[in-house]
Amino acid sequence: MGEAKLKHPFFVIIGPSGSGKTRVAEAVFPKEYKVVSHTTRPIRTGEQDGTDYYFETKERFDYLVNTKSLAEYDTYHGYHYGVGIAELMNRTKNHSAYDVLTINGFQEIQNQFGSMVIPIFLEVSKKNVLSRLKIREVNEEVINARGALYDQESTNKNTVMNYPHHYIIDANQPFEEVVKDVKQAVTEVMQLKLG
Repeated sequence: MGEAKLKHPFFVIIGPSGSGKTRVAEAVFPKEYKVVSHTTRPIRTGEQDGTDYYFETKERFDYLVNTKSLAEYDTYHGYHYGVGIAELMNRTKNHSAYDVLTINGFQEIQNQFGSMVIPIFLEVSKKNVLSRLKIREVNEEVINARGALYDQESTNKNTVMNYPHHYIIDANQPFEEVVKDVKQAVTEVMQLKLG
């Protein structure tokens, strides 16, 4: 663990593609609590640079990696994603913060910052994942690829359970119930006074 310490908990939302991670996180946390990640993927309609992501060129992303400015970075669907150390420290200065990350991203940050990094795993059935993906995605290839990822991503629950402060949330419930359960987990952590 490095010498940098987080002043407030950093919640990492993890789960299979289609488990509702982003939607749930945005319903639980205020907008300004989001740790904005860097990515090389193209900006989508309606997204804003600096709000949804910091949209980077491949060269700029490589520079962030080479200067050790990222707490973690990963490749997903051919694009690079990473969490900046300065962004993470800044967002957790006055209150807790959150981000939606892969299991590897969570582990990298947890290795550096320890018990202040809290994983919340959204557990969902493959049937629900596939039906949700069909609603938001028209490309059959993408649906099949993400469906194939499900088996691998759902086993991450076992990894999350190895951490002392972790939460497994049943994301098969109605959306409002999932949000309520995640809020309850956040409240419990805030009462623990970790660190």
